[in-house]
Amino acid sequence: MSATQATFTATTAAPTSPFRRLTPTANRNAAIALLIATLLIGFAAIAFPAWWLYDHYDSRAAQLARQQRSYSSLNELRPTLMKALEALKAKDTKKFFLKGATAALAGADLQELARGVIEANNGRLLSSQLLPHKDENGYRQINATIQMTANIQNLRQVLHVMEGREPYLFLDNLTVRAQVPSGFKPQPGFEPEMFVQFDVSGLVPITPVAPPSDTKPAASKTAAKAKS
Repeated sequence: MSATQATFTATTAAPTSPFRRLTPTANRNAAIALLIATLLIGFAAIAFPAWWLYDHYDSRAAQLARQQRSYSSLNELRPTLMKALEALKAKDTKKFFLKGATAALAGADLQELARGVIEANNGRLLSSQLLPHKDENGYRQINATIQMTANIQNLRQVLHVMEGREPYLFLDNLTVRAQVPSGFKPQPGFEPEMFVQFDVSGLVPITPVAPPSDTKPAASKTAAKAKS
């Protein structure tokens, strides 16, 4: 093998570095770029968690500040609310409820109230049927289904009076059906009557049943007999 071939083989086999092909200035710039990239990565690794924690606690602090403002507003309204509560307690609340110690009596009162309102506003009562009552949260809800006929003006008046009177009545499941064929043209000043059905309900406070007053004396007499 000649000297030229040996030199070429040695040159080919020797490992080469990409930095050897660069000038010293380029090598220095590359090292500076690598240093800057390393510093940026390190800064990001520290700054991102710090920013996340700051944002998290800043949001929490803002939420607590809003809650504090809400509580402060409620505390400022407390005297006014207490006065309104005392005024409400001083009123006679019995007028807001149906009359009757039992569900049957309260149901009769509800039916009579509905009949009076309908007839007073030129409606015609067809039927009134009581529904099962419901006991919830210390009150008994008395329910009834009403069927009646009235024109549109009288119906509006009936519904308005029922929902705005005392005792409080609640309407639900309203159904209105025309009793004339489609395309019917009434005469001027005449309004045809419609069939109307709805549920009406009222409330009655449930009075807790007190135990018999002679329970304790009877027990005391029994204990006395046992001792003797």
